Amino acid sequence: ELNNDKLYGCALTVEMIEIMGGAYTIGTDNSVWGNYKDLADYQYETEYWRGRLSETWNEAYAMILNCNEILENMESRTSLFTGDNYNIIRGEALALRAMLHFDMLRLFGPVYSRNKDKLSIPYYTAQTNLPEEQLPASEVIRKVITDLEEARILLVNDPVKTEGTMMSGDVNQNSNFLRYRALRMNYYAVTALLARVYLYGNERELALAQAKEIIGEVNGENPTSYELANSSATSGNPMFSSELIFTLDVQKLKDLSEVYFTENSNSVSSILSMSSSGKANIFNSGGLESDFRSSWMTLGTDGDSYVLGKYKDMKYIPMFKLSELYLIAAETATGSEAYGYLNKLRNHRGLANVAPTADLEDNIFQEYRREFIGEGQMFFYYKRKVMQVIGADNNIAIKNPNAIYNLPIPTNEVDFGNIKK
Repeated sequence: ELNNDKLYGCALTVEMIEIMGGAYTIGTDNSVWGNYKDLADYQYETEYWRGRLSETWNEAYAMILNCNEILENMESRTSLFTGDNYNIIRGEALALRAMLHFDMLRLFGPVYSRNKDKLSIPYYTAQTNLPEEQLPASEVIRKVITDLEEARILLVNDPVKTEGTMMSGDVNQNSNFLRYRALRMNYYAVTALLARVYLYGNERELALAQAKEIIGEVNGENPTSYELANSSATSGNPMFSSELIFTLDVQKLKDLSEVYFTENSNSVSSILSMSSSGKANIFNSGGLESDFRSSWMTLGTDGDSYVLGKYKDMKYIPMFKLSELYLIAAETATGSEAYGYLNKLRNHRGLANVAPTADLEDNIFQEYRREFIGEGQMFFYYKRKVMQVIGADNNIAIKNPNAIYNLPIPTNEVDFGNIKK
């Protein structure tokens, strides 16, 4: 169900959240894209977008309820589990509960760096028909971290730590339940999420510690099986499979890609695209022509727009990638160590080192823009940094951050939940 269109199968990865981050130019065909123009103008209160946002909220909390149902019912049925399966399943459920709450906080909560004590969202840790109280954002973060820390302890014997992601079946086993760990909320996925959460909460040293557990030191040996890519993206491996920590298996992704990013009747008016100036901002200046990731964008038939080809013929959406850990490390480390993390990622994307006198924060920002196109992360980056100008074209002025970055909690939740306006 995480692959649902209302969650990570569409809205929170390739579509709604990316439009909010200004990645795409909306097609000119109003019969197709009229509602999307409202979203690009951050008109969250239209009937269409009130409904869409409510669907995302409801689906996320339905998944949280499912996690809580698993957690509560398995406590009295321990005899059903063999080996370390009890701990692994419990750890996965706790971590998924934390991830869903965290993304609802990032979407509907306040700008954390400015208003962490402001009321945000409820946090559900049990099955209940009664609405939980609305919590300050800082308290939500505390609960997210509590769940993730417990999940890491439970997942300490996760096979991913000793056998890698095991993305193939084992013919010698009757069950492959503990294989395909990249498709599950595995130990390193929990660690990556903890790094993301600590960074969001401005716990820089803790974020760096989590990142280092996965990537090691700049010149040290990688303690995990993940490796940064060494060759350019290809049609068969455009998202660098060796870097994927946790992905969703979205069988309908090819269809979604055709709907949003495949030209119809030789016209970009029917799709989401990126302007040539937006592409230039991200990839075509300062020696970036050699960046492997530029192949994700292909020129449209109008000769002036670029189309996202990242998901063409793909069946998975990345949730956590090794590259994000390098960027978190670069942001939270200091001095030459920080530049070392940044440059290692750049080198594995076909780019030269940046000098230790370069603007570190801006270079990290530029890497985020290139790395996470179509993955639903840029709006959250802009929000965390309270950026005043956003979008691929650097043309969206954020005059009122609270109005843009703090989405309205759905009306039904306000009317029937325990939400204070």
